[in-house]
Amino acid sequence: MIKLPRLPRKRTLAAIILIGGTVILGVTAVTFIHHRMVYAITDAVFIRTDSLTNLGFDGVDGRIVTMTKNEGEPVQAGETLAVIDDRQYKLAVERLAADLAKLTLSRERIAKETELNQGIADDQVSQLQAEKAAVQAKAAGVAAETAQLERDQRRYTELLAAKAVAARKVEDVDTELTARREELAALRKQAAAVEASLAAARKKVTLAASNRLLVKETEQAIAAVTASLEQAKDKLAKCVLKSPFAGRVARRFASPGDVLAPGQAVFALVDPKDVYAVALLEENKLEGVTAGSPATLTLDAYPGREFSGEVREVMPASAATFALVPRDISAGEFTKVAQRIPVRIAITGGDLSLLRVGLGGEVEIKRQ
Repeated sequence: MIKLPRLPRKRTLAAIILIGGTVILGVTAVTFIHHRMVYAITDAVFIRTDSLTNLGFDGVDGRIVTMTKNEGEPVQAGETLAVIDDRQYKLAVERLAADLAKLTLSRERIAKETELNQGIADDQVSQLQAEKAAVQAKAAGVAAETAQLERDQRRYTELLAAKAVAARKVEDVDTELTARREELAALRKQAAAVEASLAAARKKVTLAASNRLLVKETEQAIAAVTASLEQAKDKLAKCVLKSPFAGRVARRFASPGDVLAPGQAVFALVDPKDVYAVALLEENKLEGVTAGSPATLTLDAYPGREFSGEVREVMPASAATFALVPRDISAGEFTKVAQRIPVRIAITGGDLSLLRVGLGGEVEIKRQ
């Protein structure tokens, strides 16, 4: 039996370490290459948003008296961010409210007076019409009696001439005729007076109707003042600047004491729901990167934290296409440069409250 020479222990250990290191290096290299084949990786990643909202006092101006938020602080939907001096707007509301109250009382007074006067005038017209009819009927009766007495007078006068009746009978008829004529004249005067009163009562009815037009005019004035009052209240409410959504203050453009014009920006807010990542991926890494590809992001500001995401869109043009100073290759001078294509990634997992617009990091996109 032939015995192989026994290697020294140190050489054996060195050989094991060498072989082990080679294996580990190989495995690491294979793993690295496989990882690079499965994932598209870039460190050109930036946090962006499309909902950077500038907020200001809409339609009102004035001096800022209160500001409740600083840059970077979170805000809730409906939370007060700032307040401007609202004294002039309060005075406008109070003045218009007083004018509205006066007009309302005036309308009620005119309406009541008009209703009352119209009722009285209508009653007077009805009463006078009835009185006129009665006088006319009575006058017609007296006129008929007078006509009959006139016929009797002529007949008795002829009989007296023939000495067929006594003179006393003719005198009685003459006396009765005179009385009836006087009564008829009085009734006609009374009818004329009633007619004049009736005309006056009808004028009162017309006046009451015109007062109804005054009521309508007052109602129109009330409507105009009410609209102005609502506008003044709206402006007063706008003296308080509130957040339209839950988010975070990206920037503050003013300070307490500043005098602002209507619509001037006071805050810029970011809605965390609309924050996304843009990865500038080299053109030779685009293979397999499509909408729906899962992604894992890490940000330089938060080492060790991971954010999950999903590719929403691979942009149709390279980042250099819209550069302010594009490359000029018309002279024939050209150096091959790998172009970067923007890839929009929705951030679906992780602590979204940590995200800040403009942060950079690294992303791994799993190829499909």
